[in-house]
Amino acid sequence: MNKALASTLAIAGAALFATSAMAAKDNFDRAQLGNKWVVTSGNMYITNDQLQGDSLAIGYDKKSASDTAASATVILNGTDLEYGAVAVGNIAGGSNAFVKIQAADGTGNFTNGAFYLGNNGGGDYFTLDSPVPSPATLSVSICGTVAAMKIKSAAGTQKYTFDYGTSVGTGGGLGTYGLISLDNYKSNTAKCADALDGGRMITGSNAKDPTLAK
Repeated sequence: MNKALASTLAIAGAALFATSAMAAKDNFDRAQLGNKWVVTSGNMYITNDQLQGDSLAIGYDKKSASDTAASATVILNGTDLEYGAVAVGNIAGGSNAFVKIQAADGTGNFTNGAFYLGNNGGGDYFTLDSPVPSPATLSVSICGTVAAMKIKSAAGTQKYTFDYGTSVGTGGGLGTYGLISLDNYKSNTAKCADALDGGRMITGSNAKDPTLAK
């Protein structure tokens, strides 16, 4: 193989790797959500170049089908009851991990988190180590049966883990409740060594989730 051909193949291979390393990216900088997203419950739409939706709405990005990690910027728009969720797994089938941060006390900060299944379904709802100001970046990685949550904001970084005890599949999407906005969605393959490092394991929390109140 001549040097010119080898160089061309190397560049092409590097480009392919770079492309496949990020399966999905969406900054919502357009007027309509479009058909790249599938909304499985409620309505989701774009307002001011950010994703918003009905309470308990959920949808997934088709390009995230093979991914095991996803993230988004979560933005509070008031002091009402709001959450933003990152879902990873088989969202169409309802067996996905549903990981959220929630503003629940009227202070305008995120105060709680949850590792749920499906669309805000059963799991563990807990109080964060300290309140998190908006905006915050919520990242979720699935490593075997364990989900890892990382929250980054102006107040620093918090990390939590939860063992679902079963596979949740692959895929990525978002969920909404209240006046929440979501932006800068990304999905890819989980980097588990980093994701699982230092997270507090959540199990048996006694916190009560007002979004589940009847």
